[in-house]
Amino acid sequence: MYAIHVFIISWQGQHEKAAAIAKSLGEAPNRLSIVYSDPDTQPACLNEYSTIRRDNRLFWADKFQACLEHCADDEIMLVIHADCRCDDWPGVIQRCREGFSRFAELGIWAPKLTGTPWRLQRTRIRRISGTAYSVVAQTDGLVFALSPTLYPRMKQADYTDNLYGLGIDWLFLCAAYAGGMTAITDEAITVHHPITRGYSTQEARAQKRAFLKQMSDEEQRTCRRLKAHMRPRKIFSKIMYWLECNFPNFLKQQNFGAF
Repeated sequence: MYAIHVFIISWQGQHEKAAAIAKSLGEAPNRLSIVYSDPDTQPACLNEYSTIRRDNRLFWADKFQACLEHCADDEIMLVIHADCRCDDWPGVIQRCREGFSRFAELGIWAPKLTGTPWRLQRTRIRRISGTAYSVVAQTDGLVFALSPTLYPRMKQADYTDNLYGLGIDWLFLCAAYAGGMTAITDEAITVHHPITRGYSTQEARAQKRAFLKQMSDEEQRTCRRLKAHMRPRKIFSKIMYWLECNFPNFLKQQNFGAF
């Protein structure tokens, strides 16, 4: 069984949260690194952890490359963005480990997420009978784990003009399915993400479109199939996401969190 190397992604204003996640994880992961950027010197709260400093002018794409550079070929890469919240971070490690142990063809594992447009009622392809797992068409790139089998493909990609990193999740998902692997969401563990974004969505989406032109023909065909699967539920999911952004208490009262 592969070891798990956790990479906590942190940036200015998030370092205390990153340190809190690292402390909560304790010895659950085999290795832990905090990938961070900051205009000033390393924050004191990170001093007791293994850190990887990146250029403060860069965003997620650069930090993802740092994860690729520092993750060994015999380690599962588990990425956690520091602005995420979970009541049981060690449980995330445990469920991730169990998922990869259970499914030999697993390419991507992710917990159930809130605060993402990729809700399960939109992304689910099928439930795996008798388990808390669903095979999915998208996982988002907030908290996820990659099989080492995907590292060579992800290292081939050119991230130079994709500052914000949108589309990285699409590339690893399509590479996984094109390579005979699968992606699952684990409903036994939930991670919460605030609905915020600190950059231009329009610019990031333009960079994503250019970035994904690197997909192979088979990856592009896979991407079309995954998007086609989700298309019938797109409008409903967007309505739910809008409600989550603007009326989160209403969703809780209606028990829509079950979706």
